Amino acid sequence: MQDLIPLIAGGVLAVGGAGALIFAMRTRVSWKRRVLEAERAAHEANTMKNDFVTLVSHELRTPLTSIAGFAETLETTWKDLGEPEIAEFLSIISNQAHYLGELVEDILVIPRLDAGRLRMFPEMFDLSDLIHSVGGGIESNGKESNLSVSLPGGVRVWGDPKRAQQVVRNLLENAAKYGGDQVLVEGFPYGEHFIVVVSDNGPGIPDENTNSIFEHFEQLSKGDGRSSTGLGLGLPIARKLARAMGGDVWYERRFPTGSRFCFSITQSAEAQERMLAEQDAARQAQLERALAQ
Repeated sequence: MQDLIPLIAGGVLAVGGAGALIFAMRTRVSWKRRVLEAERAAHEANTMKNDFVTLVSHELRTPLTSIAGFAETLETTWKDLGEPEIAEFLSIISNQAHYLGELVEDILVIPRLDAGRLRMFPEMFDLSDLIHSVGGGIESNGKESNLSVSLPGGVRVWGDPKRAQQVVRNLLENAAKYGGDQVLVEGFPYGEHFIVVVSDNGPGIPDENTNSIFEHFEQLSKGDGRSSTGLGLGLPIARKLARAMGGDVWYERRFPTGSRFCFSITQSAEAQERMLAEQDAARQAQLERALAQ
């Protein structure tokens, strides 16, 4: 009888251990199910928000296009009639309409990128010409910053010119708004990428805000006391577009003062394909690690 006691005790412990294991497995499955349900609900809410933003943005496009077109026509007419003051006012209306149009385009990019529906049309293009063109537009919009572009001519890169223009515009506008009175654009090749550096002599960004500046609608000054304009979309949109083309956008501190925002873009179709494949592999690995926890 005494010999049976250890056997019975061992059997009880084995059953208890198996029961605990089954309970733990069920708890884990239940937890994963709740996580998936929460993610599904968040995805549905995000889809509704993106659909609403897309609808409103599309509705804004038509009147903005009309305003800009008629203002440009009237501006040309009044210039021919020798009315410079009226032509100046119409030029302001036209510039502001174009600015609003760019904001609408920026807002439309967010839901398209999140849903994976933003089509890219990559090609080989001259990055130097694009940056000089965007820089001229920034200056003509009445920016007070002194913009200097120091970039070699004939820099050929691979990407979507329209989206690259959007990245550069947002980086230059960000520097012109927040970066003091001196903005410098430089560039150099690095491996399979070409790096564009937009630096300024402004106050810089506090260490605790260097990550949040790339979040949607994030600004360092908020509420009624805001000291700047804008939606806080420029930097996150620039980063998302750059990554969608196989590059990136990041922040570096400039010494002794100021900020440096860097934009990388691939120099060939093969390089872009490799970069995008590496990004997909990294995202898949991250998802698998999250599910395994």
